[in-house]
Amino acid sequence: MGFPTGERYKGTAEQNAHLERTYLRKVQPLNEKGTAIWNGEFGPVYADPRADAEASTINQERYNLLGEQLRIYDKYNIHWSIWLYKDIGLQGMIYTSPDSKWNKTIQPFLEKKNHFWLDCWGRRPSAEPEAALKPLVEWIDKVSPQAKETYPTPWNTERHLLRNVFQTFLAASFADEFAELFRGMNEAELDSLARSFHFEECVQRDGLNEILREHAHARQA
Repeated sequence: MGFPTGERYKGTAEQNAHLERTYLRKVQPLNEKGTAIWNGEFGPVYADPRADAEASTINQERYNLLGEQLRIYDKYNIHWSIWLYKDIGLQGMIYTSPDSKWNKTIQPFLEKKNHFWLDCWGRRPSAEPEAALKPLVEWIDKVSPQAKETYPTPWNTERHLLRNVFQTFLAASFADEFAELFRGMNEAELDSLARSFHFEECVQRDGLNEILREHAHARQA
């Protein structure tokens, strides 16, 4: 519910119950062993206003989703750390500016990465990879129904193919092309790229940070 594909979070009783059931399923082995619980990686990704006209509405839905996740974690008194502090604009508490040298340099490659589904995070609908993936999934499920039981078993055939073919094999084949973006840059240009990640140069994700501040204050009250 916190990603570009799949249903959108509306805060319904059914969605909230699903979130809690999912949490309880994942921690069942820990509860059985009586061990401490720490969720070290969670959090929605956020829509880009430059690419999505509904970005403001979508992002508010995802902030609300995050709030519900935190409510569940508080209910069961678990430890957590959100993913993540800083990135290039997908889900970080702060992120590099779209106008930074880093973002401007890699933007054409990011568009290609999104188009070809080279990255799991933030995958958007795209007709070309969908046309390649769908018949392969159908063929594998037909000739090997047991394939979908491959570990990790919560994954279906599509997710296994996305991870192993699109996001590993295909993605790795673009590594040299990505490296070429920086060929010929002098030391000053490389320093400018690095400075894109400096705290003062980054953008605050205000909606996310406000939720985390409110949660921290509520816990201290």
